[in-house]
Amino acid sequence: MAGGVFVPQNALAEDDTTYVNEPFETSSVNEPSSNETFEPIKPEQESPENLDVKESTEELSTEPTSEEKSVENPTKTPSEEPKAENLSEESNVEKLSEENKIDEPAENSTDIKPEDKSEVEDGTKEEELLHVNDQSSAAGNTALENYLKQFEGKTIVDIEYEGAGSMTLPTVKVVANQHVGDEFTAASATRDIDMFLNTGYFYDIYPKIEEVPEGVIVTYHLLENPVLNDIVFVGNTIEKTSDLERLMTVRRGDVLNSVTLHDNITALQERYRGTGYVLMKITDMNMDQDGVLTLKINEGILEGYRVKGNKKTKDKVILREMRQKPGEVFNANLARRSMQRVNNLGFFEDVNVKMNPGVEPNAIIMEIEVKEKRTGTFGVGAGYSSEDGIIGMVSISDTNFRGIGDAVNITYEMSGDDEDAHGVTFSYRRPWLDSKETAGTFRFYNRTYEYDDYNTSGRLKEEYMRKYTGG
Repeated sequence: MAGGVFVPQNALAEDDTTYVNEPFETSSVNEPSSNETFEPIKPEQESPENLDVKESTEELSTEPTSEEKSVENPTKTPSEEPKAENLSEESNVEKLSEENKIDEPAENSTDIKPEDKSEVEDGTKEEELLHVNDQSSAAGNTALENYLKQFEGKTIVDIEYEGAGSMTLPTVKVVANQHVGDEFTAASATRDIDMFLNTGYFYDIYPKIEEVPEGVIVTYHLLENPVLNDIVFVGNTIEKTSDLERLMTVRRGDVLNSVTLHDNITALQERYRGTGYVLMKITDMNMDQDGVLTLKINEGILEGYRVKGNKKTKDKVILREMRQKPGEVFNANLARRSMQRVNNLGFFEDVNVKMNPGVEPNAIIMEIEVKEKRTGTFGVGAGYSSEDGIIGMVSISDTNFRGIGDAVNITYEMSGDDEDAHGVTFSYRRPWLDSKETAGTFRFYNRTYEYDDYNTSGRLKEEYMRKYTGG
């Protein structure tokens, strides 16, 4: 063979390394840099062996195509909808709508050659694991840490922030720990990724490290949130929209900051909870293509009541003490006041309340369990006096007559013979005559008392029996 370097085909198949006058130093990343080219030395004469070498080197792909840069998780591709951070306390219900689709920044056209159709499966699988959008932080992402550790100890030649716009780039540069000229470490890179995520301006970040003779070039692909143009509230009946808008500190016209939005959602919930509306939730967050953020509020409904443990007392006696009607927005302060009123009836030893889930989402059924006590009394009193003879009293009463909450009392008193003090008293009280809690009492009495009359000097003037009859 004259004038050329012979490269056996089996060598290409084993280590994917092309030999020229000097072997190229290959990158540890499966994606070679776009700045590196692999061209064989042209031989002076083309022998059959040289032709084989030429064909083999042409078939060797130096860079993956855009089709090869797919994500290992088939549900996460650059063109698909990003997953929103969970911004809410109990929640677990907050998301961005399907309309909020933000494509990843396109790769530089110079990095991908249209004719390169070969698949580099190992390289794409490794890169797909480097996304951190599903992680609370970059720390703990084993695939990412293993990838970054390959380049530890090398000098950072350049740092690029792909996808960061003019609004967010200054912030990114301020929070970055690594700078050009520093020694690259996986720990510092992980901290930087976490810092970028904590700014709240990005929904996904993945790094790419490129080896060069002088060291490494670090590129962070930052997928930016959309620009917020307006905020719309849906479902609020307790709080005015103008009052809720004053609690939103996210800026219109700026890139949506998920951290600030999370704080704003918390402020909205605290506003409701401060007045007793503890069931309030943001059930949906939808941002359309025009940058309009819609917050759907579910204030939480009281679906109904259930009474347990009452054997004598009618349900209506307990339910009429409730300060809320079914179908209204549930308020914990009013529920607490309702329980105080049930206790104040005096019919029960114990009152317990349990909140059960209703049929509708974020609705509750208020279960009231009571333990009744005796409300009826019977009293007898007797005595003897040498002057008045036998004296006595009989009384019977019930503060929850027939379980309807009415109070009845009858008392009979006697002393000596018919000429001495005696009488009967009867009373009946109904605490609820109408929905305005108007109470009515009927009283009848027929009593006779011995009455002593004295003069201005304090001497007994006369004694006589005095009778009272009425109602």
